[in-house]
Amino acid sequence: MMKKFLSVFLILMMIISAVGCSKPAETVPATPAPAETPAEAPAEDLGWSSEYYDAEAMKGLTLNMYAVTDNVRGILDVFTEDTGIVVENLTLKNGEILQRLASEKEAGVAIADLWFTGGADTFIDGAQKGLLHAYKSPEAEVLSANMKDADGFWHGTSLTIVNWVVNTKLIEEKGLKMPEVWDDLLDPGLTGQVSMPDPASSGTAFNVVSSMLELRGETEGWAYLDKLIPQVPFFTPRGSDPANMVVNGEAIVGINASNGDRDLEVANPHIKLVYPSDGTGWWPQPVAVIEGSKNIDASKVFIDWILSKRGMAVMAEVRNAAVARLDVERPEGIIDINTIKLFETDFQANAEKRDAILEEWQKRVK
Repeated sequence: MMKKFLSVFLILMMIISAVGCSKPAETVPATPAPAETPAEAPAEDLGWSSEYYDAEAMKGLTLNMYAVTDNVRGILDVFTEDTGIVVENLTLKNGEILQRLASEKEAGVAIADLWFTGGADTFIDGAQKGLLHAYKSPEAEVLSANMKDADGFWHGTSLTIVNWVVNTKLIEEKGLKMPEVWDDLLDPGLTGQVSMPDPASSGTAFNVVSSMLELRGETEGWAYLDKLIPQVPFFTPRGSDPANMVVNGEAIVGINASNGDRDLEVANPHIKLVYPSDGTGWWPQPVAVIEGSKNIDASKVFIDWILSKRGMAVMAEVRNAAVARLDVERPEGIIDINTIKLFETDFQANAEKRDAILEEWQKRVK
């Protein structure tokens, strides 16, 4: 009996020993859940886009541009930084650009790709003569109707307003009244002392002439202009010349156009900018693709860029101008256009009558 008990005891001890010496079963770790793929970051909003833009293909490509001012250079440089597309600008007078485009069309060779800045009437005239290429940029949807062509031949970028540059020192010396309305320019004391550009070459001057005819009617309008002509000793080739003459004391009043800035007053204490209280002319500074351009897609990229919020913010800063987009802040120091009486202007009608108006003007100046 004892032997049987010992045998059972030994067997139990062997089992307990074997269990005690055995390794514990390894715990199989749970398979970790696959890491969540982070959501793709949204593309950076550059403030502009164009379906025609091909960064690789267009890098280093050069566009040629005609403009009436060289102060667009800073805008073009930023465009190049953003796109890699280079823009070369040739500065010409308003009428010269129109004549040049007509000559190029006749020769069958388009030298320039873009036209930027100038009188709205000349752009309309150019479109009617088949010199411009229609492109309705999606960025133009936010522009008001009077800031763009319905068929996409041109789009307004910034606002230009006609004003007078007055030399207050000369006004005081001669005991003259500060001009406030257009009839004040007919003061006998200002005979030979009013500077005005040539309407044939200057968008500013043509705007003045066409506005007077539109506002006062053909008969009264030409009657006013007949009285204004003797006040002007000669008509300057560029719209910027009258302001320079007044600053230099060569004239008392200069018929001028500006972006609404007060830079001349700030830089010259003897200068005052006057916006006629009975109303004044204005126009959008357009941009357009030239018909026959060999770089149509790249030209459309420029149109999309300059009309975008990004492009117009650059323009507002570089040109210190009030721009066509209402979602771009007006630069500090730019006059509030709501404080100025602007003429109601039919740019289309004035463009259609441009040749006839200039022909009549030449008869009266002679």
